Amino acid sequence: MERRFSSKRRNRNKEKVENLYKILGTRSNIGQGRIKEKYIEKVKEFPPETHPEEFQEIRRAYEILRDVNKRKQYDMRRKYGEKLEKIMEDAIFSMAKGEFEKAEELIGYVLEVDPDNIPVRLTQAELFLDMEDIEKFYDVVDGIIEECDTDEKQYILFIKFTMLHSNEYHEEAFAALEKGEEYITDTEEYHKLKIRAFLDSGNFQQAWGEFKHALPSVNNLTIGDLNMLTCWLNVAMNLGKWGEISKIQNYIRKLSKTIIDEEEFFILREDLLEEADSYQEVSRYREADIFLQLAGQIFPKDEVVRERRKEIQPIAKLEGELDRLFKDREVIPYVSMKIQEMFAEEYFDNEYYDEFLNNYPHEMMEEMEQLKEDIACGILRVKKKYPSLYKEFKEELTDLFNESTKGLNREQRRRLR
Repeated sequence: MERRFSSKRRNRNKEKVENLYKILGTRSNIGQGRIKEKYIEKVKEFPPETHPEEFQEIRRAYEILRDVNKRKQYDMRRKYGEKLEKIMEDAIFSMAKGEFEKAEELIGYVLEVDPDNIPVRLTQAELFLDMEDIEKFYDVVDGIIEECDTDEKQYILFIKFTMLHSNEYHEEAFAALEKGEEYITDTEEYHKLKIRAFLDSGNFQQAWGEFKHALPSVNNLTIGDLNMLTCWLNVAMNLGKWGEISKIQNYIRKLSKTIIDEEEFFILREDLLEEADSYQEVSRYREADIFLQLAGQIFPKDEVVRERRKEIQPIAKLEGELDRLFKDREVIPYVSMKIQEMFAEEYFDNEYYDEFLNNYPHEMMEEMEQLKEDIACGILRVKKKYPSLYKEFKEELTDLFNESTKGLNREQRRRLR
């Protein structure tokens, strides 16, 4: 018999908090990293096409439990009722206002009522970090780790790491992970945590080395790995590791072949298009095209994907040639910079075009402006080696060539042939 989810509102005066964990088919002690896995399992059981009401309940439960802060608030409401929830809301509000003494007093009151309340104790630890009292922070969190079950120790350790890192105690965060390494059994989540921390710090190179440990083998991928795969692809592009792109794309293609559920296909398609959108918004067309190319391979009949790729691909080709042009030592930088200016004017939005102009090397360009023969020679090389760029900006480059060859003597003109 199929399970039904009740959507009726209960009596307001005797409202019992519904069990969101039960809706997802799990228990309240589930690790944060497994919430999405349980959500996907339930969506497979109750797809939106055939079970729209049940799907909405599942989605709502997932949206609350996937967010660490929302989950913490829900757990308190479910276990301790409205009174303690109100006190903790006041405490968290006081923390946000910087009223640390008041927050400490309120949290202390809640812990007198229920000293084993782990979410409240973690909030107390967060308060001590806000107060820059790291010793008290350690006392609270290490006490929780010592007292909790073996299976839960690693997740409290992960929370400890995240709190320290987000408060810019970066060295202390990694030292805490190393110290608690004996508790870690979920190695994939461990490496994912390190990746997020490295990326938050802008350390793409160190994050890069963690990806091979944070993912299962290419034949064991699930939709739950999609976020880490797209993150891996983004890091590769940010580091300029273009030779690795096809390998990562292959991982995502392999993932797509394991999917049989329409909801998961929808998630995959939306993720690829959102990534492409985010790059297009900042005028990074080559990166946008990489995601659209992948979407086109996985969804070859999708008209939206095809139209987006048709729009972006020619611009991405220009951008690729422009990247190569800047590395070409036979082309004077003046020419490369002029073409970059033409490209920016045509394809950057106003904000990024203004930023480009603010960083424009005016002095350098003025100094090289007199190198007429070198400029003309550079334009001829662009015509020969970078046909897409030359075709796109032919009129402007022709004018620049004619201007640069004015006044050249016969020998100089002969060298340009």
